Amino acid sequence: MAKPLKIRKISPDDQAKKAATRILRTRIKEFYSHWPNPDHTPTPEQLHDLRISGKRLRYSAESLREFYPDRLALLIDLLKRNQDLLGEIQDCVTQRGVIEERLNRAGKRGMWNEQTASLEKIISEYDERQSALFAQFHEIWRGMTLDEFRRGLKAMVIRAKEVRQRRPAEDHETREPVLRAITTAESFPVDETGDETRAETIVNIDDRDV
Repeated sequence: MAKPLKIRKISPDDQAKKAATRILRTRIKEFYSHWPNPDHTPTPEQLHDLRISGKRLRYSAESLREFYPDRLALLIDLLKRNQDLLGEIQDCVTQRGVIEERLNRAGKRGMWNEQTASLEKIISEYDERQSALFAQFHEIWRGMTLDEFRRGLKAMVIRAKEVRQRRPAEDHETREPVLRAITTAESFPVDETGDETRAETIVNIDDRDV
């Protein structure tokens, strides 16, 4: 599984908006590292790592929306769509593998009949669906890797805004979730399907570039 990159250069004295910028820059750099050239055919491992890192970036972006009013909606929507497509592709791979294994067992026993013919047809249908899903994802990914999109993303990330701290009574009355200011080199808790553990436990990076 893709390991999350460590978020560096954050101290308790930093402003919350600076921490937000560091987090998003790190997650974006990690996200784009798995399949940098859309003209090259990705391996299954690259697609898997891209899906996991996409989840981390999406969850970080959703948690930091207050710092980027009306600016992260497109990115989050694209990440959601990517996750859906990559998840469906993985389902096709998994189901195809199960059926193919059953078909191979039948072949070894010499049990070729109408049932095995049906299984071969199902495998073919999974292949077709996987190709169609990948074509949709590939189109989105090409757009997200364009220099213009990347430059716009980088420019947006460095323009985090200050967030007014709410008083406890105000939070209780509005019942809105409060964004906790991140003042240490930490990440958000997530599970092994893509969510981050603590950023201190993982690899270092140089986050000068998105």
